[in-house]
Amino acid sequence: MKLRTGISVFIIILTCPRVARATEGLEPINTSMHARARGGADVAVGDTALSQIDNPASLSLQRKYRFDFSGQLLMPTMHWTGPIDKSTSRGLHPLANLAIAVPLDEKLSIGFAMQSKSGLGSDYQMRHTLIPLMDRHVYSDMKNLSLSFNAAYRLTDKLSIGAGLRGEGVTARFGAVLGPGGMDFGRGYAYGGGFQLGLHYQATDTVALGLAYRSPTWFGDLSGGGLDISMLGLPSIRVGDANIDEFRLPQKISAGVAWDATDWWKVVGEVRWTNYACSTFHDTTVATDGPIDLRFPLPVGFQDQWSFILGSEFELDEHWTLGVGYHYATAVVPRTHLFPITPATLQHHITTGLRYERDNWWVGAGYIYGFNSTIRGFGENSIPMGFEFGQSKIEHHQHSVFFGFGFSW
Repeated sequence: MKLRTGISVFIIILTCPRVARATEGLEPINTSMHARARGGADVAVGDTALSQIDNPASLSLQRKYRFDFSGQLLMPTMHWTGPIDKSTSRGLHPLANLAIAVPLDEKLSIGFAMQSKSGLGSDYQMRHTLIPLMDRHVYSDMKNLSLSFNAAYRLTDKLSIGAGLRGEGVTARFGAVLGPGGMDFGRGYAYGGGFQLGLHYQATDTVALGLAYRSPTWFGDLSGGGLDISMLGLPSIRVGDANIDEFRLPQKISAGVAWDATDWWKVVGEVRWTNYACSTFHDTTVATDGPIDLRFPLPVGFQDQWSFILGSEFELDEHWTLGVGYHYATAVVPRTHLFPITPATLQHHITTGLRYERDNWWVGAGYIYGFNSTIRGFGENSIPMGFEFGQSKIEHHQHSVFFGFGFSW
């Protein structure tokens, strides 16, 4: 059928983006406009140059030089309710990803990708049980940028393998109240790297399978800022240079299937496992080096996460494609580790997107809604001096709009 409606394209120039709040764990549900529209599934599809971020083997599916860009604007709202006060954290937080795919011959392809990943984020102004007469600023701010180089090799007409290396940079700062004291961890930086592996198999003319592994990202110490401490609302004092030892981001395994049910309807599914329990976000230690040497544990307690995705694409005519999807992710923050500097990660998402394609270019946009997620403490809390967090709760929902464009030659 003819599709007569148009779409608007919004271009966001991201010269110095603010912190991005995650929709599932520490990362958005995917990197490309195509994948976001169908719930995030991509390892078995690989229909853009950005797909190499999740599955480097998908580069073999690109038979032309190709450039793709995707932007996203996250609009989270988090409500924190404590024993004596409550506060709301909200904002507008942009992300941007870009990638290029270069087929060198019929078997070998290479690619380059840049991904601005999301992370921890909160911003509250509220009173606490042992400092009841004044508002305290409780916040977190983490940014993460990844650059990767990938290659794919077509072993047979149906089977391709891929591998890549990536470098990442992280910057973070946070402030919290723990019992009668407040702490501010000044902005620190860390640099590290990792690798990724992938496999893509065209089982039949209509069914494709994908499997991908992303290693942990190993960093040095996250350092560069100082640690300030205040007691009972008194002026803060600098206790020394601060760092988080051997910062580490989680590894991930993804497996997916794509089925061309008809010549106009594609069905996709994907399962992911993200190993937060072996990352810094499970067990963190803040250390100082100065007049006062401290080692202070912050067991944020992130658990491993499973994600399940089901999506579809409908070709409305020769140029227009509609994507819809559902994305479920298990919670990563246990009730015993409720802490206002970590958001309540969303579990249920619905996604949709519409794109217009010609022979050598495309453009599209879409929307994601993350349904309200609530975590309530039940009296106990594992954060040192975080007893009041056991009497608190956090509610979180999120709107997100995204867009993208690309071309091939």
